Amino acid sequence: MHTITAARPITWRLPVVLLGISGLRLDRGTRYRPARLLLFTATAALYYLLTPVLTTPAVATAYATAVWLLYYGGLSLTLGGPGRTALIARFGEDRAYAVYEVALGLLFMNQSFAQAVVIYAYGDSLPAAIPSWAAYVIGAALMAAGTFAKVWAACTVGLDTYYCRDMFAGRPLKDADGLVVAGPYRYLRNPMYGAGNLHAYGWAVWSRSLEGLAFAAAFQLGIYLFYHFSERPFIERAYVRS
Repeated sequence: MHTITAARPITWRLPVVLLGISGLRLDRGTRYRPARLLLFTATAALYYLLTPVLTTPAVATAYATAVWLLYYGGLSLTLGGPGRTALIARFGEDRAYAVYEVALGLLFMNQSFAQAVVIYAYGDSLPAAIPSWAAYVIGAALMAAGTFAKVWAACTVGLDTYYCRDMFAGRPLKDADGLVVAGPYRYLRNPMYGAGNLHAYGWAVWSRSLEGLAFAAAFQLGIYLFYHFSERPFIERAYVRS
């Protein structure tokens, strides 16, 4: 996930970062790369096949709600509960992290697709008083700003931090310098959680989806709850007080 703690800032190649924040990591070795690619491709194909069903309003709402619960509930239970220690005890830290990051990558994919199907299912629900040109202009501006902020932040902290590797290990990474103050972190405390989520609002505005705006807010609230109850206590314990 996106955390304000990190190892020494690293600039990744843009395509690797874009795929990484979408759920597919190609920066971690080659042994499991074919399996990761196959899983990513198969999941995307399954989304495509199920789109006619998932984009009906009732199913889209249920699917997005389930993803919200699995994403933030599962993340909190794994990183802040017994899930992490159980995985490490079963597989060892390196293999356990590999399992965790694949599962988290799938949740990243589902989070994006869940918001997409809600927006599609509930398109054109904004008040008619808002002209289409305004929705397109505002939506495009928000999508551009949010995507730029998220990619910039991910390039600054690296994908290991994006996937909360330090929290999974329960300690700072080996080359950690503490809190990041470079890139967008010079201006914002949580650029991924704040500005980085503007793209979801922009997509909803572009599609004139009132329900899409509501789910974008719900997913942003979920990540801030995770930060408040799980991530910030870890940051203070591992980086601030150490």
